Amino acid sequence: MGKTKELSKDVRDKIVDLHKAGMGYKTIGKQLGEKETTVGAIIRKWKKHKMTINRPRSGAPRKISPRGVSMIMRKVRDQPRTTREELVNDLKAAGTTVTKKTIE
Repeated sequence: MGKTKELSKDVRDKIVDLHKAGMGYKTIGKQLGEKETTVGAIIRKWKKHKMTINRPRSGAPRKISPRGVSMIMRKVRDQPRTTREELVNDLKAAGTTVTKKTIE
């Protein structure tokens, strides 16, 4: 099954509002042009977590901290011809060990 676009916050909130007004999944789906299962999933999530926003997905933790990223950006902005190796050495001096490929 292919991936689909996520619904906007406005559409999710509209689904919850219509559900609060007493409408069923099928009726809401037809009115907004969404599938009944999508409407049901959003309402179940709202009932469980009391929120409709998309939660962050799992994944590998960031190798470079936000402070390290800003350091890299500042150095590259000031010295555009800086090599990746120099950036790796700067990060190592700051206490973060990464490879050249990470900075790519």
